[in-house]
Amino acid sequence: MSCRKNGILLSILLSLLILSSASPLLADFITVLLGTDPSGDAHPASLDILKVYIANNGTHFKFILECRGTPAPSFFKAYIVWMDTKGGPFSDYCLVADGLSGLYEIKVVDGTIIIRYKAPIVVTVEDKRIHLMAKLSDIEYPSGVKEIVGVVATTHQFTHKERKAPTKSPFGNGTLPKGPGYIPEIPHFKIKDRAPDTGSYTVAREVIPELPGITPFIFIPSVIIAIYIIYKKKFQTDRK
Repeated sequence: MSCRKNGILLSILLSLLILSSASPLLADFITVLLGTDPSGDAHPASLDILKVYIANNGTHFKFILECRGTPAPSFFKAYIVWMDTKGGPFSDYCLVADGLSGLYEIKVVDGTIIIRYKAPIVVTVEDKRIHLMAKLSDIEYPSGVKEIVGVVATTHQFTHKERKAPTKSPFGNGTLPKGPGYIPEIPHFKIKDRAPDTGSYTVAREVIPELPGITPFIFIPSVIIAIYIIYKKKFQTDRK
């Protein structure tokens, strides 16, 4: 094997090893449409939900809300996805995109629902879609997630008369939920749209597989290493 061929093979190997060790965010997301919502049932257009998607790449998951206008998360406008992962009478987590975005955990303490910040999320806006992405491990996947997960998406608008931007998260103590699909009230924020209008979308836990997109990045370098070793041994044998 010539030095040139040896160098090319080593370059390919190193490139694939770098890809395999890179962030899992490089892996392709598998996207599934959860459901649709009527157009024009909420104003402004940026808060009118049309479609709700879920996507994952084996280590992260995200919800995608497609709106009638371009989403604009801020202290005055919030985009929230509620998840019932344990099968109780209320949601267990919510992903929030606003001025203080994050993954929040929902629990009942002494008869009162408490919503607490748990982990950061990544929020991006592409055209008329807003993406809310979190780690699967932050929702205790897979052991802490039931077979069928309930999902509700909502948009909210700040309604304080003085139009003064809140200086802290609107999420705190709320009222005890009234049943499946119930959305807790958020102080100073009015629900502008809800998808679906009643009940919740459902998604099977199996839709979130263990390692769908990143597996090739682990398998391919292993194959290249094996090929390199075989060629190197053959080259050494031929020289003898």
